[in-house]
Amino acid sequence: MRLKGLAVFLLLGFAFSASATSPKTTEAPAVGTPAPVLLGKDGSGDDVDLTAYRGKVVIVTFWASWCAYCLKELPALNDLQVELGDQWLKIIAVNVQDEMKYYRLMTRQMRDYKILLARDKSGDIAATYGVKAYPNLWMIDPQGNVASHHVGYGEESLTKIVTEIKRVLMVELERQEAARAAGS
Repeated sequence: MRLKGLAVFLLLGFAFSASATSPKTTEAPAVGTPAPVLLGKDGSGDDVDLTAYRGKVVIVTFWASWCAYCLKELPALNDLQVELGDQWLKIIAVNVQDEMKYYRLMTRQMRDYKILLARDKSGDIAATYGVKAYPNLWMIDPQGNVASHHVGYGEESLTKIVTEIKRVLMVELERQEAARAAGS
């Protein structure tokens, strides 16, 4: 009986310590609400802050090197960034919890990419977005609010994302026009 009690105690202790060290996933931000602003560290070790991109549509995708669909999505998103440029759109790819050697290997392979690469070493940032599966893509409007959210990747998803970018940009242009008209 004593052995059984000790086993239960050890199992409960292990379960508690494992949950205390892993990032806790929170509720995902809802469409129309402000997006969490901290997105990790860039290659220079500087914070990547969403507020630096106000006025642009921002695509934030969370990925990992072991995720095959992520490795398909990243080149497609880079092509989109190249095609649309930086004036109205910024794509930020946030690597989550890869070991440094794998992260460095991946960033070397993506050295010519035009998207911004960031790293969430602990997984805490992904947790603020409620990330539970990869790839996990968030579209942020020019005011910093969540415009849409996609989980997974398929060839048809890129077309849907481009359509959503156009919709969000049109809303922004209409907002700016209304503000100009109200100021006249």
